[in-house]
Amino acid sequence: MRILYLSPGFPPNSHLFCVAARARGANVLAVGDIPEQDLPPEARQAFEAYVFEPRMGEYERLLGVVQSLVALYGPIDFVESNGEHWLEVEGRLRDDLCIEGLSAQDVRRLRSKLAMAQVFETAGVPHPPGIRCVSPEVVRDFAATHGLPLVFKPDSGSGATSTFRVSTPAELDAALLLPLDNHIVQPFVEGVIVTFDGLVNREGGVVFCTSHVYDSGIMEVRTGTLDGYYYSMRSIPPALEDVGRRALAGFGLRRRFFHLEFFWRPDGSYLALEMNVRPPGGYTTDMMNHACDFDVYALWAAVMMGDLLEDYRYERKFHTAHAGRRHERVYALSPETLREQLGDTLVLVQSVPDAFASTMGNTMYMLRHWQLAQLLDAIKLVQLPAARMQTG
Repeated sequence: MRILYLSPGFPPNSHLFCVAARARGANVLAVGDIPEQDLPPEARQAFEAYVFEPRMGEYERLLGVVQSLVALYGPIDFVESNGEHWLEVEGRLRDDLCIEGLSAQDVRRLRSKLAMAQVFETAGVPHPPGIRCVSPEVVRDFAATHGLPLVFKPDSGSGATSTFRVSTPAELDAALLLPLDNHIVQPFVEGVIVTFDGLVNREGGVVFCTSHVYDSGIMEVRTGTLDGYYYSMRSIPPALEDVGRRALAGFGLRRRFFHLEFFWRPDGSYLALEMNVRPPGGYTTDMMNHACDFDVYALWAAVMMGDLLEDYRYERKFHTAHAGRRHERVYALSPETLREQLGDTLVLVQSVPDAFASTMGNTMYMLRHWQLAQLLDAIKLVQLPAARMQTG
C-alpha cells in the first residue's frame, strides 16, 4: 500500500501518522511546506520520498508534484492529511488521480453546516435551525421568528473563525452591514460543548470512540482570549453515544477519524452542532493516547491498511485535559512550581503553534488523572492568576 500524506510537519504531531503507517508496512510519500531537514528524524525515516514544496497551497503546483511522485514510485492508494485545512485538496487529488476516498464534492458537502444539518435531520438527531444569510431581509425574518441572541458563522469552517454572536437589535443592524455571503445564522444555544470522537474502519464500524468536554465555547475563548481548557471523559453518557452513533451512521464514513460536536443542554438533552471528518485539533490525539495507554496513530494505520478490528479492545483509564496558558497573562505558579505540585498528573508541556493559539493558548499543559475532580483541580492550578494568589 502507498499513502500520500500532505503536510506531515504541521501540526507538530502530524508526522506520527506517517511513522505509524510505515511501521505497518505502508510506503509513505509526503509533500510539505517545511524543509525535510527541519522534520523530526523519525519522520524522515518513515518516508519513501518527501518533497518540500513551499507553495503547496497552489493546487496546480501540488498536483504536478504528486504526478511526478506517481511517475517515480507508482500508484497511490490513499491521500490523507488528517487536517481541516487540506480536506478539500485531498478530495481534488483523489478526483484527478482516481484514488479511493472522499471526492472534492463529498468534502464540500461534509464541510457545509447546512448540509450537515440535513444529515442530522435524516438521522433523527436534533439540531439547531439555521439559514444562509442571503439577504438582510431573510436574516431579520429569522431573528423575528427565533429571537435574539443569534450566532453568525461561515457555512464551511472550523475553530470558530469569523464566528460571532449578536445579542441586541443594534448589534444585528451592525452585523447586517458586513459581507455575509458565506455565513449562516442560527439561534444562540445555551449548553456545554461535548464531542463524540473516534475512528471507523473500512465498513464504517466504530473501532474506537471517546468524548471531550469544553469549558466554554471556542467562540468565547477566541473572542475573549480566555484561558481555555477541555478534558476527556472516561465514560461516555449513553444518550450522547446514542446520538453520536446515529449521526455517524448518517454520514456513512469509511476509514476515517470523526469529530462530532454537540450542545449538552441544561435539561440533559443533546443538540448536534457539527461533524468533522478528521481527528480533533491540537494535541487531542496525544490526549487519547495518554487516556487509554495505547497508540491511536498505530490504530489509524491499521484502519488504513484495511483491518476491521472488530475485536479491538481498549480502556479509557484516565481523564486527560488540555489546559492552556497565554503569553500575555501572569499566573500564580511558575512552570517549575507546577511540575513539583502536579507530579504525575502533569504529562506534557508543549508550545502551541501560533495558528491554534487564539483557541488553545500559547502553552499547553497536558494533564491526566483517573478521578475527574482531581483533574479539574489540576486545571485550576495551571490557570490560577497571580492576582488571585496574592489576594488569597
